[in-house]
Amino acid sequence: MIYAIDSFMNYLQYEKNLSENTVKAYSIDLRDFNIFLCANGEVSAAESLSPVSVTKNDIKAYIGYMFDKGMTRATMGRKIAAIRSFFAHLHRSGVIESNPALGIIYPKKGKRLPRFLRGGEFDELTSFEPQSFLDYRDRAILELFYSTGCRVGELSGADISDIDLDEKRLKVLGKGRKERYVFITAGAAGFMKDYFKMRSDKFGGLTEPLFVNNRGGRITERGIFDIVTKRARNSELNGSVTPHTLRHSFATDMLNNGADLRAVQEMLGHKNLSATQIYTHTTKERLKAVYNRAHPHADPTFNIDKESLKKDCEKNY
Repeated sequence: MIYAIDSFMNYLQYEKNLSENTVKAYSIDLRDFNIFLCANGEVSAAESLSPVSVTKNDIKAYIGYMFDKGMTRATMGRKIAAIRSFFAHLHRSGVIESNPALGIIYPKKGKRLPRFLRGGEFDELTSFEPQSFLDYRDRAILELFYSTGCRVGELSGADISDIDLDEKRLKVLGKGRKERYVFITAGAAGFMKDYFKMRSDKFGGLTEPLFVNNRGGRITERGIFDIVTKRARNSELNGSVTPHTLRHSFATDMLNNGADLRAVQEMLGHKNLSATQIYTHTTKERLKAVYNRAHPHADPTFNIDKESLKKDCEKNY
């Protein structure tokens, strides 16, 4: 892959006569994509992968990863353009038989929200019976995501010293290197204890990273991303499920169950309230209940509790 990228850079510079800055930007974007492909720990970025082995699903996973990282539409569009141009060139040159980037579209303008888990979908996602170390680790990761609403980078960067299972809380380092505490359910704490026991048995003790790969090293953001998407595929959930899906589900369920918007803002680590308000579009069940209480023609059999309605409105708006 690295050789193919370097060859493509020469093509852009000497045959297409693109500017030095444009060539540099393409090189950075393609090398970032290569790091993403290699970051599961099986292959180092230096060893790289063959471009022949890259699939359309790999590119789609990278787009989902960029979204989870909070990249802007402009940044995502630029990186997708680099990937499309790269594979189109390889296909024209006969290096690859088919173009995996064919049909990959640019992100639409505006704020596209990820899906959130509905009903018993989280139970379906976690329905596998833990047997191996990896099973216990993966279950702990899924439970901790849904329990805390963490970003994928916050979870991958956390250490064992950051978690307090007795107090049921975890200290994470968010955007701008700002620390905050997130909270852990009793169920999630139980799965963390099971994971720690399995990990200690496997490696003869516990090192500092909160979550590790199968060799005992700190698991990467890409590694966690792969775990969530793999477990979702195995559970046959419809649609893509990523770490941000679990974060979105956390925020949605908190708001649907009456949590204060500013409290959810602090739990998510949002700097501005406007970032949290995007989740309120999913709280239709609560809004419907308010509507039924307030509108005289909505439901004749529904008794209006004006005091409850007043408290609800004061708390949520």
